[in-house]
Amino acid sequence: MEAVNNVRERFGHWIGLAGVASSESERARRWYRRFEWILVPMAVWLPIQIFLEGSHEISQSIGDYLDWIIWTAFFLETVVLSCLVRRPWHYLRSNWLNLVIIIAGQPWFWDDSPFLPVARGLRLLMLISLIVHVGSFSREMLKRNSLGPTMIVLMLVTSLGGVLVAHFDPAFHSPWDGIWWAWVTVTTVGYGDLIPQSLAGRIFAVVLMLMGVGLIALLSATMAAYFRADEDREAERMRERIFRKLIQMDQEADERQKHTDLLLASLAKMEAEALSRQDQINELKLQLSDIKRVLERLPPPG
Repeated sequence: MEAVNNVRERFGHWIGLAGVASSESERARRWYRRFEWILVPMAVWLPIQIFLEGSHEISQSIGDYLDWIIWTAFFLETVVLSCLVRRPWHYLRSNWLNLVIIIAGQPWFWDDSPFLPVARGLRLLMLISLIVHVGSFSREMLKRNSLGPTMIVLMLVTSLGGVLVAHFDPAFHSPWDGIWWAWVTVTTVGYGDLIPQSLAGRIFAVVLMLMGVGLIALLSATMAAYFRADEDREAERMRERIFRKLIQMDQEADERQKHTDLLLASLAKMEAEALSRQDQINELKLQLSDIKRVLERLPPPG
């Protein structure tokens, strides 16, 4: 596992998307996870925005406003994490692609620029960076090995895969068609109403199929483990109730034993007192007998 993490970190350094190293402070890694909750939904939204802009379903001003939101998220992530990590320059060098996006991808640079097609191409870099965040986010969620996070990852990966297929394949007329096809494919229903036609679309389809089969299997195993864990929790609660009842019964038995011992001690005391009184009575009887004999020996009066 450590070797896999080292390879992943070296690859991240090479493409400029290493993120926050595992050796960094807990505070920096915590803020990195917080930014993932902001950037991961943007990974799903960005291809949809590109499609909506291309089909003129949203105005240019709204598109520019959304571009500023995405760019600001990248900017804030880089600035905040650079201030929190112990080695800021190392973090910036290992995440150089974020710097390229921040410097060259400023939305004001795109307006009325002769380099507009090139600047718009930077959206692809943004999308790559966002997909890396999706991967990191998915790994952290799947490590929890619970039903909720697994379902979140399945929904995220399937929806993102459908949006990307719709973006690269002309057979899909909207991102919603791509999302519908992705869910039909991942769940192995396979209606056949939508089929990727281009090479890029089919490549994305194969990747999504492989990931979907694994995630569905993982979801099934997680659901089985969830219900099994629920049964185990119920059995554990029953064992705890039985154990508490046994302890209560043992305490009641101890109290009854103590009460019995007190009664026996009282009876023994009463028996001893009775014996003592009997001795006293016997002694009095002897004394009365002696007095009677003495009286009998006395001469009669007159």
